Amino acid sequence: MGAILPILFGLVALIYASVGFGGGSSYTALLTLSGIEHRLIPIISLACNIVVVSGGSFRFAMARLIVWRRFLPLLLVSAPLAFVGGLVPLKEQAFLLILGGALLLSAAALLVPTDRLPKRTLPQWVVLTLSGLVGLVAGLSGIGGGIFMAPVLH
Repeated sequence: MGAILPILFGLVALIYASVGFGGGSSYTALLTLSGIEHRLIPIISLACNIVVVSGGSFRFAMARLIVWRRFLPLLLVSAPLAFVGGLVPLKEQAFLLILGGALLLSAAALLVPTDRLPKRTLPQWVVLTLSGLVGLVAGLSGIGGGIFMAPVLH
């Protein structure tokens, strides 16, 4: 799988970037399946995720589609906690448990019909708390935060 891994990463980046995401969960899955050392997975996944998301973010910013006063507080809370989560040394079993739980939760969130959810604006402290928790889990697991925050922000 080693020789095809860069091609798969490129395809993941292309597909996810086309819809405004980074692909962290897919990079993590590919790296896990490839048998790479588990401690390297979050570093590689998040680095690839940051590169892809940065490109999309730049394009959104140039098109003036980012409301900075709403975005910056989320970034200032989640990014440092993602960094802290990435510094936490995890044994392979704990890493896989966190990764599996995070992916199962995100998959379950996709099954919730959004047309049945109440349409309301969450208080700022709730959104910031969720943003921090998502950042921490992103750092621990190597999957990007978009997979969790998109349903909340939507």
